Amino acid sequence: MMSVLQKMTIKDKLILIIMLACITGLILAGTAFIVWERNTSRDNLVKVLSTRTAILAENCKSSLAFQDAKDAEDVLKALYVDSSLMSGTIFDDKNERFAAYYRDSSVIKVTPAEFKKETRTLTKDFLLVSSPIILDNAIIGTICLQSDLNFLHESLKRGVQIMAIVTFLSLLAVFFVSSWLQTVISKPILSLAKVAKNVSEKKDYSARALKHGSDEVGLLIDSFNEMLEQIQHRDLELVNAKEMLEERVEERTSELTSANEQLTKEIDVRKKTEGQLRRAEENYRTQFEGAMDAIFVADAETGILTDCNPAATRLVGREKAELIGQHQRILHPPKSREGEYSKSFKAHLAEQQGQTLEDEIVTKTGQVKDVAIKASLIEVRGRRFLQGIFRDITENKKAEAVQNQLLEQLASANQELKDFAYVVSHDLKAPLRGIKTIADWISTDYADKLNDDGKEQLKLLANRVDRMHNLIDGILQYSRIGRIEEEKVQVDLNKLVLEIIDMLAPPENITITIEKELPSIEGEQTRLMQVFQNLLSNAVKYMNKPKGTIKVGCVEENDFWKFNVTDNGPGIEEKYFEKIFKIFQTLAPRDEFESTGIGLTVVKKIIELYKGKIWVESKPGEGTTFFFTLPKQKIGAEKNEEPLQTGVTG
Repeated sequence: MMSVLQKMTIKDKLILIIMLACITGLILAGTAFIVWERNTSRDNLVKVLSTRTAILAENCKSSLAFQDAKDAEDVLKALYVDSSLMSGTIFDDKNERFAAYYRDSSVIKVTPAEFKKETRTLTKDFLLVSSPIILDNAIIGTICLQSDLNFLHESLKRGVQIMAIVTFLSLLAVFFVSSWLQTVISKPILSLAKVAKNVSEKKDYSARALKHGSDEVGLLIDSFNEMLEQIQHRDLELVNAKEMLEERVEERTSELTSANEQLTKEIDVRKKTEGQLRRAEENYRTQFEGAMDAIFVADAETGILTDCNPAATRLVGREKAELIGQHQRILHPPKSREGEYSKSFKAHLAEQQGQTLEDEIVTKTGQVKDVAIKASLIEVRGRRFLQGIFRDITENKKAEAVQNQLLEQLASANQELKDFAYVVSHDLKAPLRGIKTIADWISTDYADKLNDDGKEQLKLLANRVDRMHNLIDGILQYSRIGRIEEEKVQVDLNKLVLEIIDMLAPPENITITIEKELPSIEGEQTRLMQVFQNLLSNAVKYMNKPKGTIKVGCVEENDFWKFNVTDNGPGIEEKYFEKIFKIFQTLAPRDEFESTGIGLTVVKKIIELYKGKIWVESKPGEGTTFFFTLPKQKIGAEKNEEPLQTGVTG
């Protein structure tokens, strides 16, 4: 009900309140009138019936005195003229029925409650009045009249009907009058609300609400207008203050610089304080009983265990009752009880700070386990306790031993790979350089002695040597990805791509454009250059259109940059989408297009090393788009040993 009232307009609320008040008053007044009318009618009925009973008693004296029952019945028959009278009965002095009149056979025959006395009995269905018949001061009989209450019921019904009609007509009148009168209150309030809404939406503080009277609503409007005037005045003051502030900016520059330096120092101090508070909060957040790690609490002065959690009992294989009250040395093997562990705890008590150390712990069965312990000093109600969080690292120690062994094997394998790279770089390239030199020498010195076929063979030999040289370089670069790290710098990809385009020097019929400004990424410049160089050189190399277009673009995609290199070249069939990223795989004959089949493999490995991904979308005859993603945060490979080389194309 209240929610409905809250949603109603003030106009409807006022009309509703007035109508409810009026209808409540009408109902109460009408009910009081009906009750009064009913009681008055009932009293009148009793008086009338009592008078009639007294009259009949006088008329029946002689008939009763002479025992003339027929004459008495004739007197009673005169009662039929009153349709409300149900019966009339005369009793003799022996209380025997002497004469009677009944309106019809359905009338219930009743007797007075007390004979020879004047009585009045009112029930919900009838009124019974009895009166004694007195002759010469002696009671010779009793007369009893019974009347129905139809008159009272009809009177009550008419009263209710009249009240309903009056109430309805009154409500109509009240509705029209209240609809007219409510405007005295609602009109100024609605006008005020309209002005307030206009001020809120348009920020026009020069608007004013029109005052309609000097009552409380008028006072409210005056206060609202005064508030608007103050706000408008403050706005003007703000504008003036802004102008004055701009004039003083130059004067305050040095002061602000000094203040900024001081603020920076305060921020640093605050950050340190917040860090300390976070660490303190972490200690307080320790969920003792539900912790997965074992927690032991001991008195800081005596070393006696005072509490432990379920994980602690599982760690040492003892019940809590077996641990509480024992010295903390029960947790450690005899060799550790006065060793490094005790020293660390004593140092902790002296310095009052938490520390993590590794030690051994012994179970109830005598099994020794490796544990990592983080100790912290806490104070409860002025008493200091030492809380130790124990984590079973037995399996970690075993895994660490295995890991160290694997790392030694990996280091040995990496050394062998480095040695292999050295052999490839020097021992394999040296014969190639010799072959290339001899071929060039023969082509130059014996050019006049060689026929066309011989010259073609020497040219083919030189191409094979170049292909072998590129293949060796590609294998070396592929093997170095993930092992070799160069300095990470902020790389402007717009500048990088332009440098690559200049280096590639594409033919005049091929246009390479950057669709949107590319971001700057912190990473290894050589690797990023390899990615774009391989993709752009492939697009130039395989272009088969008279007017080739190559586009480089980038969009943001959540926490990544999504790059694309698009060309209108020959395209790639979908069945080769995975094959082109495998090492030594090419789609065109090597004699037609010089390729090692390593370039895209290197690109894929670099992208995945940076936690990104690369894929291709293409339609044969329409062109190809290579998509790849790089994270927005810093990118770089694991620790490596040598710088990368550029120049591999696929």
